[in-house]
Amino acid sequence: MTTTAFTGPLSTFTQKLDGTSSGYSDQGYALMSQRVSLTQNSTTAVTGRVDLPQGSQITGFNIDVTTAYDSATSATLTIGTAAAGTQYVGAVDAKTAGRAAPTLSAAQLTAMQNITTNHGVFVTVTPVGATTAGAVTVTVFYVQQPQAGDTP
Repeated sequence: MTTTAFTGPLSTFTQKLDGTSSGYSDQGYALMSQRVSLTQNSTTAVTGRVDLPQGSQITGFNIDVTTAYDSATSATLTIGTAAAGTQYVGAVDAKTAGRAAPTLSAAQLTAMQNITTNHGVFVTVTPVGATTAGAVTVTVFYVQQPQAGDTP
């Protein structure tokens, strides 16, 4: 597989900032994504992880329950800085198929602003009761911030 690596802003250079060659007004950050898929494991919690570059800003999540969990009582999806953490997303019901739209608190939005030394984003589904079906895919959307000294 061939890849292209870059850091910092992308520039299309179609509009000068103020008529000088010192900056451009159309520089911006590329929206990137990583995803993790989880499948039920009976009554055991299942956790997947993606790693983001330091300094990245999480801009959102697609939480796609493609097969509803059939656990007896509940199946709760959380997203955080460790397994079963809720720093980014609290309780999402994985017993309902479809795309979930989590409600984010001010504290969660603040935590998403800058991924510092903890690069891992952990997605956990915790079922309560016997489970024989369940699958979810979570896409994490983020922008990579510039390196120290770079400006967009």
